[in-house]
Amino acid sequence: MIRTLPIARPLAVALALLAPSFVYACGGFFCQSAPIVQAAEQIVFSQRGNDITAMVKIDYEGSAEAFSWVVPVPPSLQLDGVGVGADTTFTELDLATRPQFTLEQNGEGCRSDFTDGTTDGSVAEQTDADTGGSSVDVEEAVVGPFEVDLITSDDPAAMADWLTTNNYDLSDRGIELIEPYVLDGMKFVGLKLTSGQTTGSIRPIILNYQSEKPMIPIRLTAVAANPDMGVQVWIVGDARAVPDNYLHVIPNYTQLNWYNGQQAAYSSYQTLITAAMNDADPSGQGFATDMAGRIDSALLDSLTTPENLQMQLDQFDATLTDAGHIAAMAAIAQSNNFSVALEQALELPQGQDESVYSDAIALATIFNAQVLDTAQQSLRASFIEHEIEPVASATALLTNGAYLTRLYTTLSADEMTLDPTFVFNTSMPDQPIERQARLDIGCGDNGTEWRLTLGSGTGRNGEVVIEANRFVPSFAAPADVSDQATTFSVQRTTASAPPVILAQSDFEVLEINGGVSDSGLGPVADLNGGSFSAGGIGMGLLLVGWGRWQRRRSRLST
Repeated sequence: MIRTLPIARPLAVALALLAPSFVYACGGFFCQSAPIVQAAEQIVFSQRGNDITAMVKIDYEGSAEAFSWVVPVPPSLQLDGVGVGADTTFTELDLATRPQFTLEQNGEGCRSDFTDGTTDGSVAEQTDADTGGSSVDVEEAVVGPFEVDLITSDDPAAMADWLTTNNYDLSDRGIELIEPYVLDGMKFVGLKLTSGQTTGSIRPIILNYQSEKPMIPIRLTAVAANPDMGVQVWIVGDARAVPDNYLHVIPNYTQLNWYNGQQAAYSSYQTLITAAMNDADPSGQGFATDMAGRIDSALLDSLTTPENLQMQLDQFDATLTDAGHIAAMAAIAQSNNFSVALEQALELPQGQDESVYSDAIALATIFNAQVLDTAQQSLRASFIEHEIEPVASATALLTNGAYLTRLYTTLSADEMTLDPTFVFNTSMPDQPIERQARLDIGCGDNGTEWRLTLGSGTGRNGEVVIEANRFVPSFAAPADVSDQATTFSVQRTTASAPPVILAQSDFEVLEINGGVSDSGLGPVADLNGGSFSAGGIGMGLLLVGWGRWQRRRSRLST
């Protein structure tokens, strides 16, 4: 019997960019009373030469009046380089590029093993302003739902004073953290919501500027970061992007929860990455590559595009009444900004709720033809402004044929001491989205036996990693795997050469409850179609079947 099981993130917050010679992306949330704790960060960088565009996702919970966001940016950034993107693009891009884990399952265990309802015992881990005489220059603009301030000063104290005076409560730690950015010649972008906007109006911010390499100013994020805060970065360029001053880490996929479906596998992957970064170096400063490869039509087809939205709008124009047109736009709109426009254009009578807006018959009953005609025209313009244009700005970063790299790490505040930078490496191969493994199950002399073999995408294709004489895991990886290191390879990456391996684990097969017998599973089939016998040599590993239970610890060679 063969079954293929496809096995499947951090809520993101603010970041954004740069230095005179670097691209910065990140920053901090500040409100009128205290910094906003950040749970995760998501950003897309697109680089062509020294032209950098960054799109930063902002997730916020609280009152609209208390929202404020500030981030260091390079001095090259001008107000006309500030725009808004689409949350939809982040959501769709995450799903389209998220690592996938596929477990091929062969065979069956002993029937007698399933009569008592026992499991394998594994437990899933829960795992110019007035600044007292100092010079501060401020440029102002309204961009989408935001009031934008572009703030410049060469005096850290004056910058901090302006921010606190204008209700960005930095705290003592925040004042300390902005100083190096001011001394490096950074400007700061500050955002607040315009009057009448709700927190649902918050959109990703887009920043365009000239710089040499993407950088995340993570030091500023330390002002209010959750422990092991997720940092997810997509980088679009001419080649695979790699960490420049952080480590590149490949985790030990033996520790992944391959056994309980897509979501469990992806959740355990994120937990594994946290552990691997901490094990790779005491600083915790490293990134794993989730995927790396060319953008193709399959990826682009998974994204909402401005062309698709415009086509739908044109169809509404050609086929629907004013009431039908309004209802159709309301049904497909994603932004809160369009909802606000609806409420302003068509004020509902008492007793009616928002469901009316997507009901053409109800709209035609409540409002007369003249009101609907006027509303349809203004709402059509609003749909273009709040739905189509932000999606156009967001998807413009993702061009067909460009190289896309997705990197992931987690950092706690005490690990945010170095701003990570990224470069492009033309010598490193693609990292597939899919990681594969195979689970072979049989009935041996001593009951159910199984073997886990890693496949493509893991960096260890064809390597047998577990042989067990026990029940097949149902909910989590066997507890025995925790005896192994969480990292397989720790590397230093640059733009000009293959990665330098700083440490690589030489894992022996993990045998649980005595491993497998000669009669249970037979020869080990290579995932590429070859085979080698248990007890023989395969992938440079000696497979030994001992008659007693044994855990074999990994040996780390440096």
